[in-house]
Amino acid sequence: MLRASSIYSVVVLAALSGCTSSGEAGSGSGAPGAGDTPGYGDVGGGAGEPGSVPGDLGSDGSASSAGDGVDCGRQNFDVERKPASILLVLDRSASMQDDPNGDEGTPSKWDIVVPALQEVIAATNEAASWGLKVFPQGDRTGSCTEESFPRDILIPIAASNAPTVNQAISSTTPEGDGTPTGDAINKAVEYLQTIQNDDPKYILLATDGDPSCPKSDSDELAVQAVTDAAAAGFHTFVVGIAAQASKIKALNGLAVAGLEPRQDPDPDAPRFYLAATKDQLVTSLLAITGEVSTCLFPLAEPPPNPDHVGVFVGEQSIMQDTTGTDGWNYTGPDMTTIKLYGAACEQVASSGAGSVKVIFGCKDDPIF
Repeated sequence: MLRASSIYSVVVLAALSGCTSSGEAGSGSGAPGAGDTPGYGDVGGGAGEPGSVPGDLGSDGSASSAGDGVDCGRQNFDVERKPASILLVLDRSASMQDDPNGDEGTPSKWDIVVPALQEVIAATNEAASWGLKVFPQGDRTGSCTEESFPRDILIPIAASNAPTVNQAISSTTPEGDGTPTGDAINKAVEYLQTIQNDDPKYILLATDGDPSCPKSDSDELAVQAVTDAAAAGFHTFVVGIAAQASKIKALNGLAVAGLEPRQDPDPDAPRFYLAATKDQLVTSLLAITGEVSTCLFPLAEPPPNPDHVGVFVGEQSIMQDTTGTDGWNYTGPDMTTIKLYGAACEQVASSGAGSVKVIFGCKDDPIF
């Protein structure tokens, strides 16, 4: 179930790099202090018993004076979880007027996509900040002409933007010539790079298959654009309506390159999110928006040592998992946001954000 954005009180205990060799922390005797948290060893790596965090923090974030000495300075941060920013890149090429399977009398691709998008965008108005870009531009201007290539962001990303985005979608018609997917993604990245905040940012590409512009190497250029977007820090989720094998192959390539492929134990299953029916697309979109908005925790600053970080939910320690399957990992090379996956994410969704804590260990001393 999707949940509205809320403030997560993520306690970040930053044991910064000014460590001494005393091995003492908190009470100095190894006994847990009044503010100890179960599940972790002594941050200083010295006298504390396993399963304790040394001492209390003063109101200014400094270590308590309960003991004879403190081996690391600490700061206490209250972090507000921010909603993910999602730029919808919507294919409005004329082929979106076709039905998905070539059957007469069935809803067109456009008639499936539009109401599903609008339903999910409205439902996630508080959990995500939405924006909209459509491609190609112009109506019947000629396939792959300069006039058809996407240039503008129709609706910039903003908080509580669902009504504006949905109105713009309602005003959009599938009348464009050609499918310049690569150019649309490149323009999306140019726009996202102008947004000066630390909110996690994603591209949601909704299309019906093969890129067709430019007329040569369009598939390769589209995959390269999505690859470059991911390298710039903007992962791409791909939602597609496709029945033909060639289009499924193209969509799979885009989904994998975007670093957010659909997870399925069946190796032959599509890697993109399916949209053969409205209900199926709603399910896919809810999975995507739930993934990006539920378990992301911005940190006030990168850790002194990225390998000396502990994360736990309640009293349960969570191990780092770089595969993104079950545990936690950094979302990017700046290491200023962590993301929970699998059972850890599900537990946070059910128990509330106040149960999540992150501990930064000393630069030279691991937490455990």
